[in-house]
Amino acid sequence: MSPEPKRKGIFHWIFGKHPPRPPDPDRSAEAAWLPLWQAQLVLHELWERDVPAVIAEDFTSHLRFGAREPMARIYVMEPRLADAVAVIEEITGYPPAHQGM
Repeated sequence: MSPEPKRKGIFHWIFGKHPPRPPDPDRSAEAAWLPLWQAQLVLHELWERDVPAVIAEDFTSHLRFGAREPMARIYVMEPRLADAVAVIEEITGYPPAHQGM
């Protein structure tokens, strides 16, 4: 007797376990959400360690009461995300925070 096939519907598609996809070299990912002054310092350190990165200033973060000062997001390419997170943690002394959009 063969086992019954698993029911796969919309709930499985939304809430089911999905295998993690490998890093895509064509996609960028948010590495950190830091105060603007700190993000600029971290950005230059990432460049010094050959991790290409950019920042985007987040001017509305203090208006939403998410932060008390202007913030910035640091973005890197997905294959370099682990390297960037390690550098940011080494420089700031704590794991980088992420602010949902």
